[in-house]
Amino acid sequence: MNWEVLTAISGVIASAAVVISVVYLAKQIQTNTIATHSQTHFATTTALAETAANIASNNDLSEVWRKGLSAPGELDNDEFFRFALLGTSVFRNFETLYFQHRTGLVSEEFWEGHQENILWFFHRPGIQMWWKEKRLGFGKDFREFLETSSQADVKSPNIRRV
Repeated sequence: MNWEVLTAISGVIASAAVVISVVYLAKQIQTNTIATHSQTHFATTTALAETAANIASNNDLSEVWRKGLSAPGELDNDEFFRFALLGTSVFRNFETLYFQHRTGLVSEEFWEGHQENILWFFHRPGIQMWWKEKRLGFGKDFREFLETSSQADVKSPNIRRV
């Protein structure tokens, strides 16, 4: 065998090794992407569920949240302060979910269900009152998403109870 044949065989083997390495790398990236999406989904769901559970597990907080959403004028100053803190907590979670959707970390299906909830809460009278004071504490894109929506964007406005 001459050197030219050996060089050609070496080139073919090296090329095959490169292709195998690239395929393996692509598979690892795909696996990592799936894991990242799964972790993001879990973390987002957990944060939203924990916030809801914290409100629901305390009768006083539940009452402040319920009343604040629909009749904020009935809250005294201390109650409105608590309502504002709850609103900040809830909408921080919503903003995180919005960011994760925009960056492709959560599925469109997951986003659509939560988008409905976000808009429903945003268009409650108490949240509108709170938002006027707190809006600048949130990112510009999230503010624009909320502020360019309307009550008409909520697909099920009348089937929920507060």
